[in-house]
Amino acid sequence: MKKTLLLICSVMFSLQMFAQTSGGPDTYGYVWRDSNDPNGPTYNWVDITNNPTAVQVTGLADDNFVGPFSLPTPFPYYWYTANKFWIGSNGYLGFNSANIASPFPTIPNISLPHNYLAILMSDLNFTDVGNVAACYYWISPNSDSLVVSWIDVPFWANQVPSYTGLNSFQVILNYADSTITFQYKEQTGTSAAVADFVGVGIENLAGTIGLEWAHDVYPSANYAIRFYQPSSTTLQINDAATLYNDNDENGARFISKAGATFPLTTEVKNAGNTTLTNFNVQTLVRASNNAVQVTNTSVAGPLTVGQTQIINQPSNFNPVNAGVFRIITDTQLAGDATPSNNQKITELNVVDTVAVNIELSYDNGIEAGQGGISWSGGNGGVANYFIPPFYPCDITAVKEFIVADPLAFGFYMKVWDDSGPNNSPGVLLDSIFVAPGFTLNTFTTTPLTAPIRINSGGFYVEWYMAGDQVSIGQNGVAPISNRTYEVLGNSYAQYRTRETLDHMIRAVISRVGVGINEVEKLEGVGSFYPNPASDFVIADIDRSIFNTDQFTVSLFDNQGKLVSETINNQVSDRITIDVRNVSTGIYLAKITSAKGDITRKISVSK
Repeated sequence: MKKTLLLICSVMFSLQMFAQTSGGPDTYGYVWRDSNDPNGPTYNWVDITNNPTAVQVTGLADDNFVGPFSLPTPFPYYWYTANKFWIGSNGYLGFNSANIASPFPTIPNISLPHNYLAILMSDLNFTDVGNVAACYYWISPNSDSLVVSWIDVPFWANQVPSYTGLNSFQVILNYADSTITFQYKEQTGTSAAVADFVGVGIENLAGTIGLEWAHDVYPSANYAIRFYQPSSTTLQINDAATLYNDNDENGARFISKAGATFPLTTEVKNAGNTTLTNFNVQTLVRASNNAVQVTNTSVAGPLTVGQTQIINQPSNFNPVNAGVFRIITDTQLAGDATPSNNQKITELNVVDTVAVNIELSYDNGIEAGQGGISWSGGNGGVANYFIPPFYPCDITAVKEFIVADPLAFGFYMKVWDDSGPNNSPGVLLDSIFVAPGFTLNTFTTTPLTAPIRINSGGFYVEWYMAGDQVSIGQNGVAPISNRTYEVLGNSYAQYRTRETLDHMIRAVISRVGVGINEVEKLEGVGSFYPNPASDFVIADIDRSIFNTDQFTVSLFDNQGKLVSETINNQVSDRITIDVRNVSTGIYLAKITSAKGDITRKISVSK
């Protein structure tokens, strides 16, 4: 679906014929040839829809993605390998999680996202009554190929029903020769956009190298394009990347003023194709006035190709004052080939938890936006994900910054728990309709029907349009939360520009229930995340409840056998469970302290 910034355009364009039959090489050495080239592939559609071992992909909607799904074995892609894949409703396959939506970038492009295959990357739609769009993937019996097929998928249209045209296309990953083949069985209709409406090509993990078949040109039916990996390359990539600070989404955190010190943890990776010798990793914390609060430098490496390393910096951050802070980590490798992935910045909000009403926000207290966001047709919204700084707490109200409602439709504010898969929205906790008459261009308060108790984990606050042209503010003042989502119909997806913009939505919470020195049934231990996990599982804890208690963490397999046991003596607001050496499966993690114990399930996926 097209995003509008208080502007609706009507456009016309003409299609161009594409006569070139080969292209490349890119900087790494990839070339492409099509089915019109004497040395290219033969168009040969692989029908997997009736194959008993094919998997029908569910959850695709309008501008979203699903996954991850596991590849049978690591697939060679540029100088690294891919282990998992995500499927985008807009006709792309990603090797990491990212939402790509209109306008669609040229390839390569250093702006996020990266690391994807654009088969027919356009504004496609799986929703609305009568839409027969479907998607399947199939892994061959001997695991030498993967086929992903988009079947009868129309373009999104600003009409009723909200789709037009039909597209059937597929991508084939061939392990025998490391080729990537795009095939097009059907292509009718056009996108509603006037520019940047379709992309076809491949892009590496940093957006610095890629190979584009064409941009804003539709491939024809009964047509194939194949991308060939070079048998060798002279390109030597020395690349140290920062993956995230604190959590694998690099998401903003809320912590308590004058609470426990906050550990500074980051993960770095050898993202190149040569072994890296030791290099420095610097992590510092800056206040909103740019004053440095703490500085750390540790040594990482040596790292083999694709290897990652967790860096636990020696000095923690002491949250003496409330305010907005930035955790900034840089890899400092001499001669780094991709400076754009050296740094990660994470928003850290220190809140005064003594206050009666505590506002959680990602807009840095600034009532100034980057224009408004709305969805054509009025069937959409946006949301923020919040993890409170303590447990238990009550959500008592939400706040929103509305910039336009010219047709007087109003909007809905909704609160969801995070009990869905991978901490996605699960149970709807409250929904309030806000009628027209509110003040524009300022934060307004919407009280909840009744206070909502949060004992662990986090929650989503969603704004949803009640009609066309209702618009909510956005804020581009750094730091950015990476906690934003877009909602189309009933489908959630990471917001398409989540690393550059925040939604102007807030939550108001209060401390309730047990006192600071009292605990009932080990309350104050948050839910595990990520879950499933492949490296580390984290449980947030409220140090105002546990003080400096020691924790024993015991991990049991599904037969009750003790797999590992560790003692956590660190004075921090989290418990970390290392599952790097644990096989795929379901486990029970038992956390024991002087105040009691709690047992929860952990899913490990490699």
